[in-house]
Amino acid sequence: MPDWLTAARHLLSYLLPLRRRVPSAYSGWLEVVTWRGYKVLNTASANYSYGSLQRVLRYGLRFVPVLDATAPVLVLGLGGGSVLPLLRREQGRIGPITAIELDPAVLRVAADEFGVQPAPDLALVCADAFAWLPTAPAAYFEVVVVDLFLDLTLPAELGGAAFWQQLHRVLRPGGRALCNLLVTAQLWPDGQPLPEFLEALGFAVQDIEVEQLNRLLVLQRPA
Repeated sequence: MPDWLTAARHLLSYLLPLRRRVPSAYSGWLEVVTWRGYKVLNTASANYSYGSLQRVLRYGLRFVPVLDATAPVLVLGLGGGSVLPLLRREQGRIGPITAIELDPAVLRVAADEFGVQPAPDLALVCADAFAWLPTAPAAYFEVVVVDLFLDLTLPAELGGAAFWQQLHRVLRPGGRALCNLLVTAQLWPDGQPLPEFLEALGFAVQDIEVEQLNRLLVLQRPA
């Protein structure tokens, strides 16, 4: 988009919300809403980036201290990329970030609307997180951010044991995972309530309810 048109749209957004809809094979429609100079990415029922999701992740990252600012970080479910400035600017992390995103339409919107582009310190991978995670190196990431919503639905794989076992495997000793879930989701890996299963797996678990619908689990692999 030419710079003059971008500037004009920015000014116009102070008068009325501007909306751009993008078809998605996974979420039906993605909608970029610009209002008073600020953009958010939504689906029909949920905020995918910036807006309330960024508030949730910002709050959750308060429980994820920076042990090594140069350590690798993994993001499962990139959306429009609103977690990236939280990690970079607010937490001061300078290490490599690998971001896995299932939906190519989301990656295009992240690039076109939010300037999220591959870089030497940012790998963007279009893949199924559940298939990709077993290929990741063991004990490599200091932080993993898990935000794997499809609209307002959580993938069925989060209710199984394999994903959480792989998450434990890829975290460094002392590393943490921030997992954004739903209060209403019933997740019972191996027939156990999720927090109990995770504790048996070896995680220290903090279970936090935030923003009415969201449930955050902060998991630490013991050092």
